[in-house]
Amino acid sequence: MASEEKKTKTAVKKETPEKAEEEVEEVEEETPLEKYKKAGDVAKSILHKLNEMVKPGIKALDLCETADKMIADASMKPAFPLNVAINNHAAHYTCTWEDELIIKEGDVVKLDVGVHHDGFIADTAFTVAFDDVHKDLIKASKEATETAVKVIRVGGYTGKLGDLIANIIEGYGFTTVKDLSGHLLMPYRVHGPKTIPNVSGRKGNLVLQDEAFAIETFATTGAGESGQDRTKLNIVRLAEGRFPLRTDAAKQVRRLLDKEYFRMPVATRWIYKEIGTARAKMGIRELIQAGALYQYHVLADTAGSFVSQHEHTVYMTPEGPIQTT
Repeated sequence: MASEEKKTKTAVKKETPEKAEEEVEEVEEETPLEKYKKAGDVAKSILHKLNEMVKPGIKALDLCETADKMIADASMKPAFPLNVAINNHAAHYTCTWEDELIIKEGDVVKLDVGVHHDGFIADTAFTVAFDDVHKDLIKASKEATETAVKVIRVGGYTGKLGDLIANIIEGYGFTTVKDLSGHLLMPYRVHGPKTIPNVSGRKGNLVLQDEAFAIETFATTGAGESGQDRTKLNIVRLAEGRFPLRTDAAKQVRRLLDKEYFRMPVATRWIYKEIGTARAKMGIRELIQAGALYQYHVLADTAGSFVSQHEHTVYMTPEGPIQTT
């Protein structure tokens, strides 16, 4: 709503030695847009740093830990772990506790970072390769995202953006990853109920003032499918609802995901770091068995294919979108 744009004022009591009376000091509270922008500034700086770092021979874990440290140094929180999706992987790969994955020549590397400031999220991604073989693939998703950012408007339907995205990517000779999409961002919620499809022919959802969207596009040389690799589970989120738990380890993991991470997606390596590997594994296993964890399995297109991704966060105003990342 438009009223969310307005700054509110809070009365604060203040005493001075000269006056015992109460005085009122006006403190301006940050608007949602200001919080989105602050999160976006941190996310931009992280991607800039990672773009300098990513090269053949670097450990993917170094990229993940750099993102973790920069978020902590900015006194913010991760909205989700850094995704390092390589080649046909499209999403949901982050490093494990002692991950030995090395970036290689010929890799197509997607880096997707999420930061939140008091629950207001910046979600942004880019793709890099180390030769010219995949330059058109990367251009396809980059152009699709940047064009959708320019075109999105309050009062429009997200399906029209899907038509645009698909036309651009297919114009380069590639296909979209059909079941992945852009999405509404809500406080402490990365994936809201509205989506921006990567395919044409859908009505989509109405775009409203003061909403924030992650405009996220994927181009692929493969079939455009995002099958789950159930052998890889490095990201989890506490599910809604109450679940009876037996062990202290499971209860400790639940408290951590609830109080420290606000029920948002987390890397299993963070849990290991907080409470120890053995206890974390025990707790995670019980939470999964109880149905208390949402599991983010790695999503991958057909074997041998290559996927590119670009993403920006926008905040919707009557005058047009404000890009925060």
